[in-house]
Amino acid sequence: MLSRSHRLMLLIGVLVCSLFLTSLSFGEVTLDQSVFEKANIDWRQFEGETINLLLCKHPMASTFLELIDEFEALTGIKVEALSLPEQQFFERQTIVLTSSSPEFDIVMTSPMLNWKFIPGGYLEPLDQYLNNPELTDLDFYDMDDFVEMAIEASRVMDNLYAIPAQLEAYALYYRTDLFSKYGIKVPETLDEIYEAAQKLDEGFKNDGITSILPFSVRGVKGAGTINSAYLTLFSSYGGRDFDEEGNPAIYSEPVVEMTDLWIKLIRDFGPRDWPTLDWYDVKDAFASGSVAMLIDADHWGGELSDPAFCSVSEDWAVALAPRGPEGIKSNIWAWSVGMNAASNHKGAAWLFLEWATSKPVMLIASSEYNNFTPTRYSAWNDPVIVERTSKWGNGTCREVVTQNLEKYAALRWTPNPNAFTLSEVWMEMLHNVWSGSMTADEALKQVNQRAQRLAPPKEWLK
Repeated sequence: MLSRSHRLMLLIGVLVCSLFLTSLSFGEVTLDQSVFEKANIDWRQFEGETINLLLCKHPMASTFLELIDEFEALTGIKVEALSLPEQQFFERQTIVLTSSSPEFDIVMTSPMLNWKFIPGGYLEPLDQYLNNPELTDLDFYDMDDFVEMAIEASRVMDNLYAIPAQLEAYALYYRTDLFSKYGIKVPETLDEIYEAAQKLDEGFKNDGITSILPFSVRGVKGAGTINSAYLTLFSSYGGRDFDEEGNPAIYSEPVVEMTDLWIKLIRDFGPRDWPTLDWYDVKDAFASGSVAMLIDADHWGGELSDPAFCSVSEDWAVALAPRGPEGIKSNIWAWSVGMNAASNHKGAAWLFLEWATSKPVMLIASSEYNNFTPTRYSAWNDPVIVERTSKWGNGTCREVVTQNLEKYAALRWTPNPNAFTLSEVWMEMLHNVWSGSMTADEALKQVNQRAQRLAPPKEWLK
């Protein structure tokens, strides 16, 4: 929980940051450049340079794309950008960074991705830019305004490798109309989710409904799938990837039981093409009204509350992720922006990172472009954002996100350059359980065994 003094600081930040709203022109969005000119740095010191951004298709990326003209007008730096769907983005990012190509100066990243590229020196450490008074006005930038766990997740061995711009934890979305119709209470455990899915399935069959699945979740092979619902549940059952000494700790009887039930839930009441589904597929299915429950990122409230996007915008709510024997233990993912170590325009790239994650841009990202959850307290607690988010999900969304931020969410991975590879191995084994070619016990023993070769460097262990 936040301390009383910290809450007071946040309230002051909210009042200050809310002033930025007077400089926004809604519809055709603009930023008052005089806000940035108050910073004690020369925004035009790299005028005439061009930087290139590699982005993942996401509301955060949409903010950058929409506001590029504002940055160019402020700095005289030209910006080109490429935005790709998640799996294509991961592939392109790996090729660009590991080949030391200067093609892109800035890449979207996250803690797991940072870890992947740090050992090869492919990501630029950012403290030298952050602490350079010619490039950063620390009073204006205000690092204390960032959600601490998002910043700490972006550090390895005391070096900062990215600036987080969006933070997600994980939660249960459900259809309020269907729960009411079939007399289902909001589930709080994985067992109760299975029971709710069973009741939904029975109700659908009795009513001849074939167009709605009781449950769905992403299943495509990749880091994002393990990182979200599964690792959240895994952690709530006492699971860890590695112990304090760096030894694999994935296999345990409680985790085997959880995995068995998880796969049974998906197999019995989920999509038949589960191994192919990414988060776009799952979100769109819920928005179309064809899914009754799912577990995924807790930042979808803005989109799901938009009738233009979501056909059930008035008929959903969100609850905390299922509680396990160890309580609620949501994992996090922090979409961030980092600098390619091979960039030929590092000064200009830093100015973009600083601008893109500043208070006024983070606020407009949330107020206009659904970049939730913002990693700045001043944005999340701005009065306009509070009023807006408090309406989402029949009044449930903001409370769930806030509880995740204050109580339940944390980075559940051990920092490890092999985490991405391990997650893909892990997902492959879960696919085998789903297809029936392995038991959960066999699969987790396999993952644990293969994790021995994918352990974190000893110097990374705290």
